[in-house]
Amino acid sequence: MKKKILILFFSLSAVSVLLFVIFNFFVQKKDYQQLVEKYSAEYGLEKELVLAVIKVESDFNEKAVSKSGALGLMQIIPRTAKWIATEFNELYEKQKMFEPETNIKYGCFYLNYLFNKFEMQDVVICAYNAGEGVVRDWLDENGNLIKENISYDETRNYLKKVSEYYENYKNVA
Repeated sequence: MKKKILILFFSLSAVSVLLFVIFNFFVQKKDYQQLVEKYSAEYGLEKELVLAVIKVESDFNEKAVSKSGALGLMQIIPRTAKWIATEFNELYEKQKMFEPETNIKYGCFYLNYLFNKFEMQDVVICAYNAGEGVVRDWLDENGNLIKENISYDETRNYLKKVSEYYENYKNVA
């Protein structure tokens, strides 16, 4: 009898956790869905990739600031944001990086820029995290990413997480 009660308890707990995760997944995704769809379409990106980057970078926290100074949903570092602002003939304003529309627009622009340089998604993901200069050292002569060459644990984990969330978003979209 005790065994059946324990099994029932753990089963209900597992279902509760699963429902909580699914609820949060859809609520977070829904909050920025329109902006992600707009800018991923504008820049020729898969919306699931943009969502995965946002999830890993900030966990959908538009006010996020990293220890390295990266800002907003897509965690754009100020130097990159300043460059992107000049590409749009805009003045860089730090506070704008906390506005979801500006941050997602800039992040999608930058992902598109990286795709134009590197073409392959794994390379783009690594470059978004570690910088394009560092990533060049991790490529073979054909431009393919050699995962064993990734010298940053953070980037190796980042690639894994973004890829996992990307697949999850693709499977539930």
